[in-house]
Amino acid sequence: MGVTDGKHMRALIGLVVVAVAACSTPSEIVKTGATTYRVRTNAGGGNPSDAEIKTRGIARANEFCDAQGKRAVINVGQSNGWHLFSVQTAEVQFYCDDRLPAKPATPASAP
Repeated sequence: MGVTDGKHMRALIGLVVVAVAACSTPSEIVKTGATTYRVRTNAGGGNPSDAEIKTRGIARANEFCDAQGKRAVINVGQSNGWHLFSVQTAEVQFYCDDRLPAKPATPASAP
């Protein structure tokens, strides 16, 4: 293996690392209105159920709102791509709202 073969191998490995990193990045949040957002998730690898794909989108929405000190309120979850040659995707629409106040601790009843 010559010097040029080593450079090509490193370049190929670099491309594979970039491709793997692109597959593992969180789903992008898209602003759809003044206070509303959308996230699309896909099946990735394997054969997850519709519920598992939507759960990924809901988890991403929760992360996004949690970073703002808020909670996600989910509006809609739509699924697409159940055809033979398409990738399964789920779309979750949401907005961030103030967290619910913590419930006050109830005193333990005396015996």
